[in-house]
Amino acid sequence: MNDSYNREATVITPEHVRLQFRTAGLGSRTAAQLIDVLLLMLVFGAVCLLIGLALMVMGIGVNDMPGEYALAFIIVFSSVLSGGYFVLAEYYMNGQTVGKKQLGLRVIQENGQPVTFLSAIIRNFFRLIDFLPWLYFLGGLWIFFHPMDKRLGDLAAGTLVVRDTRREQLHRRRQTEKWLNQREMAGRPNLPLTELQRRRVEREDWLLLSAYVERIPSLTGIKRDALAAEIAGRLAAKLELEAELRFVSAEAFLMELYVLLAGEWTL
Repeated sequence: MNDSYNREATVITPEHVRLQFRTAGLGSRTAAQLIDVLLLMLVFGAVCLLIGLALMVMGIGVNDMPGEYALAFIIVFSSVLSGGYFVLAEYYMNGQTVGKKQLGLRVIQENGQPVTFLSAIIRNFFRLIDFLPWLYFLGGLWIFFHPMDKRLGDLAAGTLVVRDTRREQLHRRRQTEKWLNQREMAGRPNLPLTELQRRRVEREDWLLLSAYVERIPSLTGIKRDALAAEIAGRLAAKLELEAELRFVSAEAFLMELYVLLAGEWTL
């Protein structure tokens, strides 16, 4: 609803890891949208200016054949720009546009995974409906009353817009690394990862690994051991390290893997 409410959304990953996010409310999403719209207007204006100057230099009028082609190009370009920008930016910028990045927002899937290309297409296609009857009135109204701050596009695509708490994550990472350095080093295995093995680690694997290791101090009992065994088994199989896993605890294996890979993954 409103940003002041700081609503939280709890998602369960396919690996049964519970993650909590603060959803982005109407105010911050509107501000991000305004930044993106201004950026698109600048790009569109610059293209129109260049085409206009080119036509002027060549002495071509709007009613001439080349002028009509130029006008048709501008109309098509505006449609492709407004539609393609949000889809491509959210997919290739990991759920962000320029506006969302400035406001610290990010689009994710409901299971906590990064937004897919199909999800980006679906949620932005529904902008046509969210825009009705004018100026995103329907989309804004839906965000305001939805308990997880979703517009219609988010409902259709199964996505969430959350606050990208990178500073908090950086602080948690530093605390985790400090905590790991204070632990007994003899209990951690030696994992000489090859370059090929490092490349096998995908973003989803790192998110799963870091989500567990950074929450070890708050996890207790059988649940902690069972979760460590499940995650370690999956990562060991992917990296072909099952032999190393036999001689150490699953938790020690994950901690050492976290230390080895932390420098390769930005927050």
